[in-house]
Amino acid sequence: MSQPPPPRTSSTIPPILQQTSRLDSPENPKITMSEEEIEVVQQGKGVIYKAGYRIPLIRLRFNDLCSDGSEVVFNSGLNLHDVLVDAVVGVLTALYTPENAPKNVRSVTFIVRSMDGVAYTTGMEIDDDHKEIHFSTDYIAGVHQRSHGKQDRQEILGVIRHEMVHCFQYNAFGGANGGLIEGIADWVRFKGGFIPPHWHRGEGDEWDNGYEKTAYFLLWLERQYGPETVPRINGWMKNRRYSDKLFIDLFGEEPCELFKKYKKWCEENQDEEDSAVICGAGGDESSPEEVSGEPSSQNGDDHSYVEVSRPHEDSSVSEVKLVARDRLCKLTYDGTGSFKRFLNSFEGLIEVLDSKMSDKERKLLLVTALRGNPLSWLDNIDPEDELEYSEMKVILEANTAVDS
Repeated sequence: MSQPPPPRTSSTIPPILQQTSRLDSPENPKITMSEEEIEVVQQGKGVIYKAGYRIPLIRLRFNDLCSDGSEVVFNSGLNLHDVLVDAVVGVLTALYTPENAPKNVRSVTFIVRSMDGVAYTTGMEIDDDHKEIHFSTDYIAGVHQRSHGKQDRQEILGVIRHEMVHCFQYNAFGGANGGLIEGIADWVRFKGGFIPPHWHRGEGDEWDNGYEKTAYFLLWLERQYGPETVPRINGWMKNRRYSDKLFIDLFGEEPCELFKKYKKWCEENQDEEDSAVICGAGGDESSPEEVSGEPSSQNGDDHSYVEVSRPHEDSSVSEVKLVARDRLCKLTYDGTGSFKRFLNSFEGLIEVLDSKMSDKERKLLLVTALRGNPLSWLDNIDPEDELEYSEMKVILEANTAVDS
């Protein structure tokens, strides 16, 4: 595999909530291994399963143990094996389910070495199923110096999360739009709660400017078309050569037209916080210290955010839930527009707020959100309030009477 362009580095998505299924249909059987079989695999081949996902062999290599950057990594106190495994699970959870997650990646090697740039991901020339993440000791030494050591841990974690996306995402046989590929990687980082302060939605002149500019565009698409939007984009590129037809197939419009609508929406919603979760964006609850930013640069611009103060405990997760609660309280449906789109937003926000919420509580919130004709219509067909939440959803969606 040829070397990538100049080195550049840069949750969780709720379970399937909408009726349409992912284009990346399940091809791998569910994991039905006994504890004994799992133990054998762990010891014999270096493969483990976590949260239902297959974790490839994790390798670690330092080219110079005595370099300043290597010392920064050592002194960060991070267990790099656990960090890398958590990154694998975070990426796979955001883009796949345990049933359809790719299992071709045989190993991921985290290589810490002196080099220009920040980090990049590639495959071994002899076998592309063995991935390598190259991380610059020069860069992390600079981070340590500029931040007086305060940002070492979160910078390392942020780089790893973005680069791990490139180990598992589909890329249309290597021909995918580069801005989209990097945008998906930053979208995954956003979904994990890694939102640096220099990120602002609405920036960029084209939809495929890449990185956070494209990531915010993807977040807007997610708001419009439901929480499975980005996994479906990724799935579309599994067995197809890339073209902008991807957006026509999934959303009915050219990407440039969708981007114009996104820019207009940003102008009309300037008062909303840039860091607020748009739709279904959840905090990564695996580890409070993993909520961090990571270096971002494009076309020579170095958007380092090493001056970001570290969040206290689960502050980012709490903020995400507060935003979801506020938006859920304001979400209503009066019979105009698409009920399915309303329902996607409704359930996406619930998953962020409380993924284990009971059906009884979900039903109460859904009824509370109905206004006008839909509420009157529901009173007529269920005067005794006996319908289950799932039944109510199906009936409301199937009957066009609610849109009258």
